[in-house]
Amino acid sequence: MDVTSGHTLDRLGAVAGLAAVALLVSLMAVLPALPGPDRPIAEITQSAIDDRSSLLLGSYLGALIAGALLVFGAAVASSIRRRDPDNGWWIVAVAGMTGTAAVGIVSSALVVAFVRAVEHGARGDALWIGYSGDHALGTLIAIPLGIFLLGAGLGARAARALPRWLMWIALAGAAALLLGAGSITGDELEGGPLGIPLVLGYLALLVWIVGTSLVLWRGRGESFPTMEVATAR
Repeated sequence: MDVTSGHTLDRLGAVAGLAAVALLVSLMAVLPALPGPDRPIAEITQSAIDDRSSLLLGSYLGALIAGALLVFGAAVASSIRRRDPDNGWWIVAVAGMTGTAAVGIVSSALVVAFVRAVEHGARGDALWIGYSGDHALGTLIAIPLGIFLLGAGLGARAARALPRWLMWIALAGAAALLLGAGSITGDELEGGPLGIPLVLGYLALLVWIVGTSLVLWRGRGESFPTMEVATAR
């Protein structure tokens, strides 16, 4: 890949990363969500009726976020590979983000399926089956996200593709997400003690995406110093 096309991909990845964060914040702050699992199924059903258009729009935005993250992840992996072709960690990053996008789109599709089921007259406790899938995937998606951050963090460290502080945020975020996914075994609302590292992992992910997007946009051609190089100096 020549310098010009590589720089274009970096900038596309930067835009995609920032767009994913902006869409996620908008989705959480503006559009309504289905009530939590502590509410009666009748109330959740009524919400699906009242907020139908917003919920379907939210599913569309969720799929767009998954697509944007896929482009961002590919750009990060490409940046690592260009700087160190013999470093295979970019493959782990691509695999993790591919899994993330797939889980994210399925999660959005489950919300659509729930709303459509209510539209067609489904009522009662049977709806819990369709309702719970989206909530479960919202937690378990932390696993492919953690794999992505693991590959990106170790790959960037080996290839010196990112500043050291972004490398360490990626590795810490990966550990928090992989551990926090275990909150699926805890309380349905709070996730138990493992809900804390899950939240911290997602916060680390958002900070890392924004920071990495800015680095990709600047398109620095030189490598960043590793911890060992910096210490030697």
